[in-house]
Amino acid sequence: MAAVHAAEKLSLEEAAARFADTERWIATILRRMQPLVRADKPWRVLDIGAAQGRGLIALARMGHRAFGVEPDREAIEVARQLAAKEGVTIDIREGRAEAIPFDDESFDLVIATSVIEHVDDLEESLREIHRVLVPGGMFWFNSTSSVSLRQNEIAGFPLFGWYPDPLKRRIMIWARDHRPALVGHTEHPAFHWWTPGKAHRKLREANFGEIQDRWDLRLPEEDPGWRGQAIALLRRHRALRFLGDVLVEGCSFAARRLA
Repeated sequence: MAAVHAAEKLSLEEAAARFADTERWIATILRRMQPLVRADKPWRVLDIGAAQGRGLIALARMGHRAFGVEPDREAIEVARQLAAKEGVTIDIREGRAEAIPFDDESFDLVIATSVIEHVDDLEESLREIHRVLVPGGMFWFNSTSSVSLRQNEIAGFPLFGWYPDPLKRRIMIWARDHRPALVGHTEHPAFHWWTPGKAHRKLREANFGEIQDRWDLRLPEEDPGWRGQAIALLRRHRALRFLGDVLVEGCSFAARRLA
């Protein structure tokens, strides 16, 4: 599968064209998190790697207090233009997951959509996310999978997720420096790839608990008929859950900040 153009590089026109898809995706995330977030609405939500602010605009339209962090200044400017075009005021600040420019215990929910794989320091990023969440607050992210047969982070390398992590990193650095089109011209290619075991280990080391994966988080109304029956069976059997992770691209997890 070919690598897509890096999200932070989208133009105003491209970002606007993708807004409807983003709005549907944000709505899905919020429905899944509704049973888990222990706060009255509106929630205070932080979007890490907010890019052109599509998620922030969607969150604000849904009645939440939305804040964003984004390292790319051009993306921030596009975000402000898009928000003005959509008639929404957003708070997006320059920064990285490793140094979030917000106070301790500021948010009920932190989300990171296809971002955590790109951070420079994974452990520091998780500590920072923990810091800005209120006690009991929730962290949701989706990311790259070392289990899935499919991936969308680099073109021309079949079964790339299954490569050993040190080799994946070396290839990503080579592609960034010598074949940037393979990684969507991003300066921060995907260095962090997840397995369920790694996700549980890293999140627990950062003092998160109540960890759930994408199969736990899916709601019954999302999968009517035989699909719902299949996912219910998958939840009960570890081998089938693993098979689902192999066949479906990527992964996602939610975890609660422990006091």
